[in-house]
Amino acid sequence: MELTEIGALQVAKRVDAILHVPGNYRGGNLEMTIVIDTSLELEHFKDAVAAVVRALKRGNEIFRNVRLNLVFWGQETETKTVPMAMLMTGGAFGEYQCRPYKKCYEELFAYLKKFHARSKVILVFADEQNEVANAQTAKEALSPFLKNKLLLISEQIMGGTEFLLRHI
Repeated sequence: MELTEIGALQVAKRVDAILHVPGNYRGGNLEMTIVIDTSLELEHFKDAVAAVVRALKRGNEIFRNVRLNLVFWGQETETKTVPMAMLMTGGAFGEYQCRPYKKCYEELFAYLKKFHARSKVILVFADEQNEVANAQTAKEALSPFLKNKLLLISEQIMGGTEFLLRHI
């Protein structure tokens, strides 16, 4: 996954738009989630994540104090809370292991809805091979709010509503 500085700035602008969705972010400390698909090789996403975090921190003061949940999406999904600086330096990925296999988005969306509903922004760095096996389940998991907070980053950048329109 190649993400140029311009691509990172585009992500930052889309994150800003997500924060300004009516009823989403009202001030105070921001909680956000970054999801890493364990099918991705470390060298394929590490620089992209660092570039996005740098663009977010440069572009808006809100990102100075963030509660950041880092989710590794694989056969067993695990979550940890890390400082944003660890994403820029790569320290958050010290124990990361690539485990490629095809996953279904509706499982991820259901997990995020259940455990990360408080997050105001959810960035998903995912492999292109993942699919939607059950469109109705994916739609239910993305509704009513998750689709407005979600940004999928793979070969292209796509919001949750765009994802719904393309896959369902």
